[in-house]
Amino acid sequence: MLIKKKSVMVVLLLGFVVLFFSILADQQVEGQSKIQIYTSIYPLHDLASRIVGDKFELELVVPNGVEIHGYEPSPRKIARLEKADLFFYIGLGLESWAEKVVQNLEEAGVKTVRVTKDLKLLELEEHDHSNCNCHEHHGHEHHDHEHHGHTYDPHVWLDPFNMKEIAYLITEELIRLDQGNQEFYRANYRDYAAEIKQLDREFKEGLAEKKREYVLVSHSAFGYLGKRYGFKQLSVTGISPDQEPTPGSLARLIGEVKEHNLEYIFLETLASPKTVDVLADEADLQVLELNPVAGLTAEDIAGGEDYFSLMRKNLANLKKALVE
Repeated sequence: MLIKKKSVMVVLLLGFVVLFFSILADQQVEGQSKIQIYTSIYPLHDLASRIVGDKFELELVVPNGVEIHGYEPSPRKIARLEKADLFFYIGLGLESWAEKVVQNLEEAGVKTVRVTKDLKLLELEEHDHSNCNCHEHHGHEHHDHEHHGHTYDPHVWLDPFNMKEIAYLITEELIRLDQGNQEFYRANYRDYAAEIKQLDREFKEGLAEKKREYVLVSHSAFGYLGKRYGFKQLSVTGISPDQEPTPGSLARLIGEVKEHNLEYIFLETLASPKTVDVLADEADLQVLELNPVAGLTAEDIAGGEDYFSLMRKNLANLKKALVE
C-alpha cells in the first residue's frame, strides 16, 4: 500500500514538473512573439529572414502574388503594423502607403527604417528608356518617386551589391535590438555577403561576352541590374507597370528593336502580357521572363524559390538575349 502511494506521488510530481516546464516554454514563446519585425516587400523579407533566423517573428506586409506598385494594405493590417517593433521599407515612392503611415508608426513606438537611405540611387532620367507617355497617362508618377527634389528608381534590390548594403543595415538594426545575439547576426550577414559575392561572380562571367547592349522589357524595373552588369533597358511601360504606352511609342519601340537587332522581349511575372504580346507579334520577337523579384508566385513558393534562385533564372535568360 505504501509503495502504491509513493508511486502515485512520483507520478504527480513528474506531472507537475512537466506542467511547469510547459508553462515556462509557453511564456518564452509569448515573450518572443512580442518582438515583431515587419518588412514591406518580398526581397526585404527574404533578406531579413536570412539574418534574423529564428530569433524574432518576421512578417511581410505586401503579400506574395500581388503587384507591389498599386498595393494598399487594409486598416486591419496597418493596425497590426503599428504594434511592431521594427519596420523596414524601400521608400522612393515604391510603397506609397508606407510613407503615409511612417509618422504614425513612429508615434506608436515603431522604429522605421528606409533601407535605401545610404544607397547610391539611380535617377530615372539617367537610365529610364521607357517609351510610354508617362506624363499624359500618369502625371503623378514622377512626383511619387521624388526624394530631395530628384526622381529615383526604387528597384534597388536588383543590384546584388545593394542587397549586401541593405543586409548590413538590417544586421546593425537587429544588433541594436538584441545585442546579446550580435555574433549570430554578424555570422548570418557574412554568409549572406558570401552568397552575394558568388552571385555577382556568376553574372559577371555569364555576361562577359555580350553581343548586344540593349534588352527590351515590359516595364523599366531593371536599371540597377543593367548599370551593374553593362546593359541598357528599352521598356514598354515606365517605372510603374500599369502605365499604358501610346501607339506612337509602340511604333518607336519597333524601330529600336530593328535598330538594335533584338530577338526577345522580356515579360515580368505578375504583369499583364497584353501589350507585350502585341509588340512580340508586331516585331516578331520571342517572349522570355525577366523577374523583378518583387514577390513570389504560387509556383515559386511550391518550387522553393528565393532571391538567389530567381536572380540566377534571370541570368540564364539575359544570356540568351545578350550573349547567345
